[in-house]
Amino acid sequence: MAMTTMPAAWPAPWCLRLASVAAVMGEGTVDWSQLRVTCERAVAQLQRDVGIPDPWDMNVFLDRLEASRGRPIDLCAVAWTPGQSSGAWRARADYDVIAYTSNTTSVHQDAIILHEVGHMIREHRGRCILSDEKAQRIGPELAPATFAHMLKRTTSAQEEHEAELIAHLVLARIARQRPRRRGGEFARRVEGIFG
Repeated sequence: MAMTTMPAAWPAPWCLRLASVAAVMGEGTVDWSQLRVTCERAVAQLQRDVGIPDPWDMNVFLDRLEASRGRPIDLCAVAWTPGQSSGAWRARADYDVIAYTSNTTSVHQDAIILHEVGHMIREHRGRCILSDEKAQRIGPELAPATFAHMLKRTTSAQEEHEAELIAHLVLARIARQRPRRRGGEFARRVEGIFG
């Protein structure tokens, strides 16, 4: 199997839990075809075990995921500012926490949460890189040690790419569930102009 580095044109993962995006993009090589196979299998298993609600509903999905895994999942909305992580997952002793950006669109929030679900179902672990002091500045209402270990964890490029591809594949399944609308005023205007 061919091992290649990530193409420079690919976007950075939504979950910027890494110390620097440049470190992720330049780290090692990734077997893209194997990564795709691994992630497609993970999403197929997720579909079998949990199912993707139709119509899509993140709360229903997470309720099903909790039941399947036998562990509660707490969502924690955090205001995002440039330079901060947009999402994070932390496995606690008897529950999971997913932090996601509160000040973005619901579609982007779903993408962030699904990325973290990708880390969760693949059991990625990472390591903490945020001090208690910095955690207190970012989230003063949260216990600093908890916040430090919940956010700003560094993972390997492979884990980030897996989580990102899993989120993408789930979002693609959600998009296929939605019926395509035909007609409508805009379509009639375009048809009238272009025939």
